Amino acid sequence: MKKIALLAMSAMCVLALAGCNKSKGPSAAALKAAENGDYSKLPVAKNPATKKGYDFGGMAVTIYDWWSNPDAPAASKAEEDQRAYRKYLEETYNFTCIQDNLNAGWGGHPAEVANYCITGGDDARIFIIDGRSAFSGLAANLWADVSKVPDIDWTKEKWNKAVCGVMPGKSFAVGKPEPRHCIFFNKRVLQENGFDPDEPYNLQKDGKWTWETFEAMCAALTKDTDNDGIIDQYALSGFNGEFAWPTIYSNGGKIVNVDANGKYYLDMSDNVMEAWDYIRRIFVNYNKPQGEGANWDYFKADFLNGETAFYNDEEYDAQPNGMLADMKDDWGMVCLPLGPKGDGKYFTLNADNMLIIPGCYSQDKVNNIMKIYDFWSDTVPGYDDPDSWKESYYGSFRDTRAVDETMQYMMDNSKSWNAWLIPGLNYAPLSWNICGGADPQETYESMKNELQATIDEAMNK
Repeated sequence: MKKIALLAMSAMCVLALAGCNKSKGPSAAALKAAENGDYSKLPVAKNPATKKGYDFGGMAVTIYDWWSNPDAPAASKAEEDQRAYRKYLEETYNFTCIQDNLNAGWGGHPAEVANYCITGGDDARIFIIDGRSAFSGLAANLWADVSKVPDIDWTKEKWNKAVCGVMPGKSFAVGKPEPRHCIFFNKRVLQENGFDPDEPYNLQKDGKWTWETFEAMCAALTKDTDNDGIIDQYALSGFNGEFAWPTIYSNGGKIVNVDANGKYYLDMSDNVMEAWDYIRRIFVNYNKPQGEGANWDYFKADFLNGETAFYNDEEYDAQPNGMLADMKDDWGMVCLPLGPKGDGKYFTLNADNMLIIPGCYSQDKVNNIMKIYDFWSDTVPGYDDPDSWKESYYGSFRDTRAVDETMQYMMDNSKSWNAWLIPGLNYAPLSWNICGGADPQETYESMKNELQATIDEAMNK
């Protein structure tokens, strides 16, 4: 099998396409021919309504974003093969599909999308959107309900489950999610303090990387090394919000939840408050304080300089041009530890871009657009190695366990979270105050009316 990962469909969503839509898959001979670029022997998918091969009558679909150039030359053999396979699909099922720039820029994209979805048009569009317009468009009923489209197998591996879960029935995307929240650790510091340098990996692999074991390690790593009564070694260089939000989810809570009637509300459940008590305890007791005159992001330099064992942020710090690329000490990466009330699965939170179809279209038009995208996003034969996504990540890390273990968890369990998508919802002061030592319940009580009012205005119209 070819090992090269396909090019990204969007800046935040790598295509991981499924092989064939038929209940009876293609023969071994047909697959072999297809892997060599001869797609003519592949079986034709039939429309269950007509019992004949799909024919979209020449429909032209454009996927609009704010960055693509469809005229750019193929950048790799993988992209050349993808283009050839898509041409075969277009000719077989009588459609065209391209991804193009709406030419509104990042700033103007949301307004252009909203205007089109209100006024409509004779063409056929899919829009890539982000948090600036997702829920406002949902509240205004601008997005089509794609869950009603027949003959779409939403259980296929190719669908980004977290994106599909952000606005169920409205949003979709394909591919592996972009990994986000994580904890990096300094192997030298761990070893010099009596731990196996791979202890976080070992605990995670055994399912024992939990709040309890993490706190125990933090306690052991936070010391008064010269017996002067002042702590001078701390365990954590903490980014408060990036630690708090996934920790809440690790205990079965959410920042914004949805009740049985579809009403969005500020989650103040016992699970959430238990998480905040834990978060506060970690930051008050084990997080290295900000020195006088230090920048707000002082904690990054502290970890880079080997002054703490742990640092939490997002996976992008490990990328080739990220802050950890030139770090002197060896380091690893694990997921956030598991809370006692969660589902027991290591995960990351998802903040990928998403795709929508305008709700101004007829259901028949939505059906055709969605099915065309389903075909267009199919895997190129020969590029269906389930581990191919790893190849582009190995070079970012100092060891393979970060990819084979931690990132595998992230890809398998990427959780949807909606608070970042709600316009004007300023929930960051929750983490600022509580991680600074404020009482969680009192902090919530002081902010809940304002936060709930913002949620109501955006989501409960």
